[in-house]
Amino acid sequence: TFNADDKQMLQAIKANGQQLLVTEMSDGTRDQLFLALRLANLSIYLHQHEPLPFIVDDILINYDNERSEATLKVLADFGKQTQVVMFTHHRHLLDIVTNSINNGLYVIQELG
Repeated sequence: TFNADDKQMLQAIKANGQQLLVTEMSDGTRDQLFLALRLANLSIYLHQHEPLPFIVDDILINYDNERSEATLKVLADFGKQTQVVMFTHHRHLLDIVTNSINNGLYVIQELG
């Protein structure tokens, strides 16, 4: 989509067909969109290059538990192709990881 100044704008289309600008999205939805774009770019990169680490810090801060679990599963799957390092200070995410992801797909390292 292009705005009045003929600048390209990112826009989502909801399941009901409603068009939504990024600026109209909630923080959580916007975070999910940008993570999805980063992962899509990484996926394309990995098909053409050697793996490189994917490092993220508190990317799930605006996610509910259901979306956090789904995202952690996607990151665990990406971990089969390249190293994924995720930093967080939200302890409840550890419970989600240990309850929903195969033990061989992650390592938890707690600091201090």
